[in-house]
Amino acid sequence: MNNEKKKLIIPYLIPAMALYLVFFIGPALYGLWISFHDWSGFTKDMDFVGLKNYLNIFEDPIYWQSFKNMMLILLVGGIFVFFIALLFTSLMSQGVTAKKAIRAIIFFPNIIAPIALAIVWNYLYRYDIGFFNSVLKIVGIDPVNWTSPNNIMMSAVISIVWYSTGFYAIILLGGVDKIPNTYFEAARIEGASTFKIFTKVTLPLIWDVFSIAVILWGINAIRLFDFLFAFGGPEPPSRMWNTAMYQYILGFGQRTPIYQLGYSSAVAVSMVVVVLIFVITGRKLFKREVYEL
Repeated sequence: MNNEKKKLIIPYLIPAMALYLVFFIGPALYGLWISFHDWSGFTKDMDFVGLKNYLNIFEDPIYWQSFKNMMLILLVGGIFVFFIALLFTSLMSQGVTAKKAIRAIIFFPNIIAPIALAIVWNYLYRYDIGFFNSVLKIVGIDPVNWTSPNNIMMSAVISIVWYSTGFYAIILLGGVDKIPNTYFEAARIEGASTFKIFTKVTLPLIWDVFSIAVILWGINAIRLFDFLFAFGGPEPPSRMWNTAMYQYILGFGQRTPIYQLGYSSAVAVSMVVVVLIFVITGRKLFKREVYEL
């Protein structure tokens, strides 16, 4: 790149870089600094405690319960999200009619606010008049308490899979759209089955898109908050807290304020570390030859 092009580009980059530093990098570094202190957020001075907040994480059973729930959403939820998304991709790449309408239907949950979706799913799971228990009663099966402490997390994961799948299916289908149709026609002429076409033609050619979708899922699953918090009701039980919820509750509490912003910031930093580990590991695992079209 010659000097004239650099001089032309730099003025356009400066405002974006300034906004990014002020609203993202700055608060992130300040949050890291807070994590080394004992602070309620309302006093002028903060008590420096060094690594104490981070050491407390290792002895905090609620944190590890929330970490387990976060990994449940990330791994178990991710398996089902991408299994269904790849299934949609396989079927839609075979020349299905009304493709645009089907895309709109599967993407529809993503245009609704997560809190509204959580309220709807809460009614579907209700023990007395919920949809699922009404169906069970019709077929002669005893109702299930879907939102009991033992079942609420798995019920939440099912809901998360339902409303997340469409987004990642659309990303994968966008990758399929860039594949020339002649590739599929040639495979059919050779007598390849639908499964063979998907594994030997479709998946290799959208592998770069698939890897990006998985990394996006990981980031969103680790920081998931609004849907899960609303799904738990006025005071979500600790059995269903994920790390993002626990970090918020430590900082601000529920009906009873807590204001442990130092420890809350340390938990937030641990989430950043998990995101970095997931992204780096994902890039390594999904690194492979990219096919040029």
